[in-house]
Amino acid sequence: MIRFRQIEAFRCLMSCGTTVAAARRMHITQPAISRLISDLEDDLGFRLFNRTKGRMEPTTAAIRFQRAVEENFLGLERLRQAADTIRAEENEGLAIACMPVLSTSLLPLILKEFFKLRPDVPVKIDTVGNAEVMVKLQDLKVDVAISLSIPAIAGLEVEPLLEADALCALPADHPLAARAVITPQDLANETVIGWMPNYPLSQNQEEKYFGHAGAYPKYTIRTHTSHTRYAMVAHGFGVSIVEPFASELWSHQGVVTRPFVTESRHSYVLAYPSSGSRSAILQDFRRATLRVVNDKNLLPWAIPLTQE
Repeated sequence: MIRFRQIEAFRCLMSCGTTVAAARRMHITQPAISRLISDLEDDLGFRLFNRTKGRMEPTTAAIRFQRAVEENFLGLERLRQAADTIRAEENEGLAIACMPVLSTSLLPLILKEFFKLRPDVPVKIDTVGNAEVMVKLQDLKVDVAISLSIPAIAGLEVEPLLEADALCALPADHPLAARAVITPQDLANETVIGWMPNYPLSQNQEEKYFGHAGAYPKYTIRTHTSHTRYAMVAHGFGVSIVEPFASELWSHQGVVTRPFVTESRHSYVLAYPSSGSRSAILQDFRRATLRVVNDKNLLPWAIPLTQE
């Protein structure tokens, strides 16, 4: 039976060229390397090296076998690297994927509650877009994600969190800022900061907000991030339809928000890798999240979808 140590010795010898160098790399003796190679040859049933004048010269079979070894060894190396990473990190921690706008608004509120429950737990925050959130979860790079609603796909478990009504963001001196609410027709002749047409999960936004009303505003700037839309409004490039999380932050930069009349709402979720089990730390993070979402003093405009 081929053993991992034999394969490791073979790889070292092929890359180092001599048994002395291979033994030094593996921190074993030269005879031990020779014994591992000899045992591997016996298990394989063919010769890997020709012994000539004390040298080990690879055979054609060794070259062919090396290709197969490298192809399969990559998977073992990845497992080893993952294990090394886990070993080097804290015993227990929490890795969170979060959209940029949520990482600067909702997530700090959640972490305040979480650290009341787990003051010493290290937290890593990966700030990414919605499409990247799904990849991080599927690749098991994070333990949990907070994002806009994502489709039900293999490898993910999604829990509805909250809904929020859309807002219209305007410069404070804009004529429409005097209105209590904004309708799609109000923006028919306005310049709107729009959405990237081919960006995942951002498609059909224009049709959703304006198409049903027959209103088609002008678009000069398009982006897929909420903070960028707010920033463009703050600098007078137009108005935009936005989520409410960042409205408080941008109110200090000359941006006002008004309710936007639409049947569409922003829906947010907690998402997990569908591993079937959740750690006690992850359960406490969920508990902290639900406390914040259901606290009307913190998020008066939120419509909770899951009770604490």
